[in-house]
Amino acid sequence: MPSQWTWIIFNLVVCATATLENDTTRTFIELIEFDYEDTCNDTANAEWAFINSPSNRTLTIWEEQLISYATFKNIQKNEIANISKAAISDLSLEHKYNVLDKAGDTLLESEDFKTLVHFSGIAELLRLSTLHTVVLNNHTRKDIEHILSHNNNIKNKNSIWTAWHQELVPLIKNFSTVLPLVDKAAKINGAKDVTEYWELLSGYNDGYNKIKYEWSKIANLHKKVLTFVINNLSHKYKITMNDTIPAYLLGSLQGSDWTPILVDTTPYPDLMYNIKKNLWKRKLIGKSLYRTASTMSTQILNQVPQADFWDRSYFNQQCPSKLINFCKEGIMRVSTCFEPTVSNFLSAHKNVGKIVFNQMSANTIPVLNTANRYSVLEVGVSELFGILAASPAWLNYTRIMDNSTDNDQHLIVSLMITALNTLPRLAYYMSADMWRINAIENGITNSDDLISSWWEYRQKYEGLNSNGTEIPTFLNDVYITSNKPYLSEITGTFLAFQFYQYLMESTEVRYDSILEKKIKAEFVRMIQQGGADDWTRVIDKFMEIDEISADSLLSFFSPLEDFIYELEEDFEYKTFNPKESELEELEKKIVEELNVPSTTTTTTARSLVTERKMTNTTPLSQENDKRDGMIAVDSSNNKIKSEERLENRKESEASTKVPFDESLHDNIIDLDENKKPKINTSKAVWAVGAVLLATIVICIIAIFGRQRCRKTPKNRRYV
Repeated sequence: MPSQWTWIIFNLVVCATATLENDTTRTFIELIEFDYEDTCNDTANAEWAFINSPSNRTLTIWEEQLISYATFKNIQKNEIANISKAAISDLSLEHKYNVLDKAGDTLLESEDFKTLVHFSGIAELLRLSTLHTVVLNNHTRKDIEHILSHNNNIKNKNSIWTAWHQELVPLIKNFSTVLPLVDKAAKINGAKDVTEYWELLSGYNDGYNKIKYEWSKIANLHKKVLTFVINNLSHKYKITMNDTIPAYLLGSLQGSDWTPILVDTTPYPDLMYNIKKNLWKRKLIGKSLYRTASTMSTQILNQVPQADFWDRSYFNQQCPSKLINFCKEGIMRVSTCFEPTVSNFLSAHKNVGKIVFNQMSANTIPVLNTANRYSVLEVGVSELFGILAASPAWLNYTRIMDNSTDNDQHLIVSLMITALNTLPRLAYYMSADMWRINAIENGITNSDDLISSWWEYRQKYEGLNSNGTEIPTFLNDVYITSNKPYLSEITGTFLAFQFYQYLMESTEVRYDSILEKKIKAEFVRMIQQGGADDWTRVIDKFMEIDEISADSLLSFFSPLEDFIYELEEDFEYKTFNPKESELEELEKKIVEELNVPSTTTTTTARSLVTERKMTNTTPLSQENDKRDGMIAVDSSNNKIKSEERLENRKESEASTKVPFDESLHDNIIDLDENKKPKINTSKAVWAVGAVLLATIVICIIAIFGRQRCRKTPKNRRYV
């Protein structure tokens, strides 16, 4: 008996000692997390200023902040080294320890990290800036994407697509230096090679072997969709395609999202065309598009973006959208364009999914995962929102899909939207990561070899070709120019379909309202606790998902696969005149309505004549660039002060000029003809005068009635 008591007392002492050590370590890490939040927030502010006012000055500030952030992370790594990892018994605490200790690319040697940061920054500056060529006519990326998705002239598509990518070609020499830095970062972080390193950053052990196996399951589905698209496009453009599609025909620069060609490839083009038209008729533009997406988040998770998001985001900038995490209290902001395309409709819902995910997990202080890891869980929730957004239930609820057609047509169109948005991206992510892993492992640094192998991988996974003009389109990708892996995006997309099956208790496409579906408490708790922990352990604990599988995705798309299989036996191209002129007139009408000055808010004369601003930049020679010999861009011609830009954006959205370019639909030579709806100045003056008079009357009533103005609570929420 005495020996038993001795053993019990001994275990109690050990347990108490371990608990005390865990508490001490937890307190120490929490202090580090608060410092992380402050430094991460400063970096996010610098990035926000850069993406909304891209110039050499804002880029330099952002680069300096990133370098300072890296220095901070290295200091914290050294601090955490004073604590014995073996003494930690709490799994969540051990995860945070590992994230602090293996902080990713920031552990590179100082000069190597500066090289990476500067290269990725210059590449982003070129992508955001107005370009100076005869073909591009100073149009931005948003303008080029618009041309590729609207213009039906195959030669114009090819020339504008080629011209854009050729503007980035000078970066290829420096990319040959930057890509091998992944291998250096892997060694510093204790990984044996690039594969293990990117798996570490994504929190997915043996991840690449697992996703290659899952990809093999869906490769046949992707091939069927690819063949269906090839058959339709070959008839539309009257050209022969041999198992691959020219990348410039897919409606975007990167060719990884095929939703811009939905009307050309769906079996029911008239229904798809009406969806495009209804996006305009419902005026789902900019902020209103995100309001609609937030309605979904209200019903699913009882959560909407915070007031700061609505107050400080920009909804009339460039696309693709940029969503910035400010690392504190779940604060995020978006900089996006106003166009109500299907792609932007899905993107808005996915972004809202990310926003509410970060808000709900804010109490667990997820800043370490935000700063040093790529969140599979966040991607999974985001992609789930995208899947639900394309469902017939939601398209009907938002009155985007007409009710005149039957459910079978609704089903196929809904599945086609999700398929053309999801499957090409998965294929692109696979080709981008596998190509880079192969190049690093085999020491491929020659520019020509990198470009040729890039197109080999795109053809293998995506079924795309360069039409004989092999150019480095990978330089248009922020993940590639920043040495970021796509593993988390691939894994998160598979996981999203598993989430869908779990929540809907099947993989069937929803016809009935998703708003009537009560969300499961386990899913909510998973989000609340998953932001700061090991995501694999979290999904196993709360949702009993112990492995990532493509089975749910395959089951979801099985009706589409069967439908395409039946069409293959007797394929018939359905000629459809999309009446682009009718859609253009509708777009122009809506823009004019939105540009009518509001009579309920005071608006300055300057805001009434706000025009789309383009940042003119001129590439400098390498001799003039003093930093690592990389391509720099001069923004000395940009006369717009950042303070003025900020002030303009804070003006009433109702009176902000929304751009509409008729010339984007026709001849590239006429791109400078920017025909915008005019606003009647005299009416604006009368409106301002009326508002001022009304304001005076209201003030008099308020004074004599002794009424008090109430300040809006800071934590007010919007739906």
